[in-house]
Amino acid sequence: MSAEPDYIAEANAFRARSPAQAIAVRGSVWRAIDTGPAPGGQALLLCPGTLGNADIFRKVIEALAPDIRVISVTYPMIGDFLRIADGAVALLDRLDAGRAHVLGSSLGGMLTQAIGARHPDRVGRLFVANSIATAAAIRAAKFPPEDVVLGTPGEALKSAVARNLAQWPEPRPEMAAIKRFLADELANGFTGRAFKARLLALSRVTEIPAAAVSPERLTILQSDDDQLVAAEVRQGVVDRYPGAHVHTFDWGGHFPYVTRPDDYVGVIRSRLGL
Repeated sequence: MSAEPDYIAEANAFRARSPAQAIAVRGSVWRAIDTGPAPGGQALLLCPGTLGNADIFRKVIEALAPDIRVISVTYPMIGDFLRIADGAVALLDRLDAGRAHVLGSSLGGMLTQAIGARHPDRVGRLFVANSIATAAAIRAAKFPPEDVVLGTPGEALKSAVARNLAQWPEPRPEMAAIKRFLADELANGFTGRAFKARLLALSRVTEIPAAAVSPERLTILQSDDDQLVAAEVRQGVVDRYPGAHVHTFDWGGHFPYVTRPDDYVGVIRSRLGL
């Protein structure tokens, strides 16, 4: 069996090389890693999930930076995912990035769909990764409702998520390593207030707008062993976008861009023609 990777050390080294910058947009503070203009003028916006910040896409960022401008974000403390989606487009304006491809994972995949619904003229290709298509999927996962999130201290919310995370199976060294990384991220990468805002954004979702782009512009990325998104929920995303390109990793869990980055980047390159 291969040795367990050290994602915590990798992340710390990347943060030292490529720190995220604070950017004020519409009265809120985003943090972004922006690799700057690249040949061809294309840009790719990366939107993380509930447990991720901009640097969680570190392998994707470094692999693609020579060929395309990559902008990876940490969300501001806004408890409304549609406002976050609109803010992401305003961030692109602030960075003079123009029309961009968008890849979002989990919560980010919900945002990708909302951006494609509300701002279809601002996007090229969309990647909906390890995500969901309906608010019902959030309720089915027994996610706490808004009043519970509002009434629970942020640090207690972090602790509850950490306890659930500890129960994930570890069939491969990468799965053990991602659990350790996410536990460290929960402890050190979020204030209680910031994490509470993430959970509020999820708890308040009543509908995930469908992206208004043609099927050939949409890619669905999934994992057969996703710890958070059940098979029937994954199928719901596929059913929502008939004709979209679907790539399913046989393993990789909920974070294949961390656990098998070379394969993940390969799919992106293929779909963007890089």
